[in-house]
Amino acid sequence: MKLTQKYFWLIILLSLILGIVWPTPGLILKNWLTPILMIMMTLGCLKTDLKELRNFKYDWRRYILILGNIFIVSSLIVFLCQKFLNPEIYLGLLLAVVVPCGISVVAFSIIFNGQPTKALITTTLAHLVAPLLVPIIVWLFAHKIININILSMFWLVFKLVIIPIFLAEIIKYFKFDKFLEKYIAGSNTILVSMLNWGTIAPATYLISWQNTSFLIALFIALFIFILQIILGTLFGRNKEEKITWSIVNFYKNTGLASVIALTSFGAPTALGVVAYILVTNAALVPFQFYLTKTNK
Repeated sequence: MKLTQKYFWLIILLSLILGIVWPTPGLILKNWLTPILMIMMTLGCLKTDLKELRNFKYDWRRYILILGNIFIVSSLIVFLCQKFLNPEIYLGLLLAVVVPCGISVVAFSIIFNGQPTKALITTTLAHLVAPLLVPIIVWLFAHKIININILSMFWLVFKLVIIPIFLAEIIKYFKFDKFLEKYIAGSNTILVSMLNWGTIAPATYLISWQNTSFLIALFIALFIFILQIILGTLFGRNKEEKITWSIVNFYKNTGLASVIALTSFGAPTALGVVAYILVTNAALVPFQFYLTKTNK
């Protein structure tokens, strides 16, 4: 686990490069994105103690503010930039930013010396409300350009989010989580890399660095990343909290977004998700280096 934490940035960067330069294995992984995502989320949920949600009442205003930012602010930015993007890339980028923060934010909060308990509460709450909020926001911001089956999307998100939570509770009931606990952080890093590879590979053949819409999507994703770091810093009351809020603000469950895009809309839509994955995962490299340097 320590090895994957130490070289986390290298593993993530390698998955991005492989998705572009060696897409063939990624095309195989594409067919397994849903089970990979569910395994990753189930492992992540093993570290989620639903009893921790009781702490929500002690700082409920801040959690609501963070949740509002997670679901609305970035989505609104993408919506305002709609005219600069083609419909498929716009929808993909919207999916990438509207999904909840990834379960991995808990592990990342540990790696980056943040506050994992607050990351845990935030991502748990975000995933519990995601089946309702994600379809509604996508419909509000995209129904004029593409037919959105809101009930179908609700059911897809519900299955991908609630089933892992349920499975994790069963595993914890039989106390098998103690055995798995030491492998969670390392396994999640590998699974995130597999999700990246499997998402980027199908879209690689559609990526054109001369594609203005895709390049604009990259710049929008970079702007959102920087903005969310700034907002996370403003929301935080100490260094650990600033790190935590920054991570939960920008690090999305892009695996969920990828599965929705590829399952419901096809590979062209996944291009928008890929733009967000490339920017935010690549940006994790200098982000980790900066935090490592300042924590010394």
